[in-house]
Amino acid sequence: MKKNMIAALLAVSSIAATGSAQANIITATFLNPMLTTEINQSGLLPLFDASLGTLNSVTLKLVGNSESTTSLFNGAAQSQTFSFQSLLNYFFTFSNGVSVGTPAFTTTLATTGGFVTLGSSAALNLGTTTDSGSAVVTGPLANFIGSGNFTVGCTTLSGSSFTGGGGNINNNQTTTANCGADISYDYTPTTRVPEPTALWLLGVGLLGLVGARRKLS
Repeated sequence: MKKNMIAALLAVSSIAATGSAQANIITATFLNPMLTTEINQSGLLPLFDASLGTLNSVTLKLVGNSESTTSLFNGAAQSQTFSFQSLLNYFFTFSNGVSVGTPAFTTTLATTGGFVTLGSSAALNLGTTTDSGSAVVTGPLANFIGSGNFTVGCTTLSGSSFTGGGGNINNNQTTTANCGADISYDYTPTTRVPEPTALWLLGVGLLGLVGARRKLS
């Protein structure tokens, strides 16, 4: 019986000792409304509070969405053959000192998908194009540790290009866009105090062992 009690006590002790810290995840996000381009937007994301534990990694994802309606018109006296593409460039800034490529990414506003021929005084409706883009920032970790928030700002610049058309193709375009970001902190929390249930089981085990020893004496 004594051996059984000791084995049970060891099992309970192992439960109480299973307080080894495991990685936790904290996430936050913001997304701005769609506005007519060019946009100039911003949002706040929290810095990692070092009192929570040790920061293992951080993933900051930047996002942008666009919607554009486009039509083309041939103002020449003769037919024109051309290709057309329109892009929206996203640029981001950060108050915590990190950086990302310029532009961070682009979205497609409109495209003919190759060469097309448009008759004199004719129009080509390219319809509405919706697109989204993203980019990821992963460090350095020190820039994401602190109190309070940091600011993510974003702006856009649109651009269109024709190949062919003799400079006679007019572009009529209406575009809205937005930007946002989400962040994920992977961290190891400081060592936890054993849970109350585990402590209660440990106490019961100790009392059982004391009672067993009294019966044997």
